[in-house]
Amino acid sequence: MSEPLPAIQPSERTRQAAAAVLLEEALRLLDRDLPGARRRIEDARELVGHQKQTCGKNGRLADWQLLRASKYIRENLHTRLRIGTVARIVNLSPSYFSRAFKTSEGMPFSEFVLVSRIGLAKHLLTTTDRPIAQIALECGLADQSHLTRIFNRFVGVPPRAWRCRSMAEAGRHAHRAGGDPAIRIG
Repeated sequence: MSEPLPAIQPSERTRQAAAAVLLEEALRLLDRDLPGARRRIEDARELVGHQKQTCGKNGRLADWQLLRASKYIRENLHTRLRIGTVARIVNLSPSYFSRAFKTSEGMPFSEFVLVSRIGLAKHLLTTTDRPIAQIALECGLADQSHLTRIFNRFVGVPPRAWRCRSMAEAGRHAHRAGGDPAIRIG
């Protein structure tokens, strides 16, 4: 027996031409054979490679799902984030989303949210002089104590100590770089 012939891959131009033919046929069928027109449109879409991936490979989220979920989380860190809400945004069940999110990000959804909140807290601690209690609320946490517990667990020091250390480091960097010319004395 001979070996099977390898599949011939059509060129991009050939796929586009075939898609154009399918779309023309779909237009002609549209008024009298809606299912036939739909099949041709779907075939054309597949030919040009624009089929929207509904889920990623190997149990992961598709790129668009991960981007949409991450964006929603970033924009809503100040609120109570529920896995069911985020799963609905990417058209998945909460249980599938939970597994796929963990596979994609390397950590569970709840931990990702906490890490994101800590990142926001660090940003606010270094760029504002807001009280830590206010920063906790802006990060979607219950109170200053909640922020302190979580911050300590992930960063290793409480937020106030981290803020002081960050400000001191920023001062040393400014001093090494020549400092602020507006405060130099003659």
